[in-house]
Amino acid sequence: MAGINVPIGPAIVEYGEGVDMVTFDITKGGIVFTTTNSKQDVTVDQYGDTVVKSIYKGGTAQVTVPFALYDLEKLSKVTPNSTYVTGSGGKEKLEVRASAGLNLLDTAKKLVIKPTDPSATANDWITIPIAGAIVDHNYAYDSDNERITPVTFVAYPDIDDDGLLFIMGDETATAV
Repeated sequence: MAGINVPIGPAIVEYGEGVDMVTFDITKGGIVFTTTNSKQDVTVDQYGDTVVKSIYKGGTAQVTVPFALYDLEKLSKVTPNSTYVTGSGGKEKLEVRASAGLNLLDTAKKLVIKPTDPSATANDWITIPIAGAIVDHNYAYDSDNERITPVTFVAYPDIDDDGLLFIMGDETATAV
């Protein structure tokens, strides 16, 4: 008897491409992909508050990655206005400036969510062609909780690809 294949399990996130790619592969709490769509409901006097049609106004997408490692080099790739510094003897630091006005679109990169299930294929991936990153550090120093860095990636429309916001499945698939 065939069962129902409902996918569950963790994933990794690849951000950037080539030598600039950083992989977020240790998480705590699950990677979350969220989309939100907005519409304008249209009413006319003759039908009171009854909606006579709705117009799609646009959508947003974002990915939240609860990164579970204290890896300053990786965090530097997603922390705006930051500089990663290494010194002798294995010393390192991440300096974060309070400079306002950084356009996150200028630092945006490709993002791919890949489930770690051994049977997962590219058909299971989610790709955001242009994703901007922002980090809200919030560490609890206690014996009961892991220190998690929530990294949020915001999708921006790819103007060169007719406003493509995200792809669910194999991005290389083409119509036959």
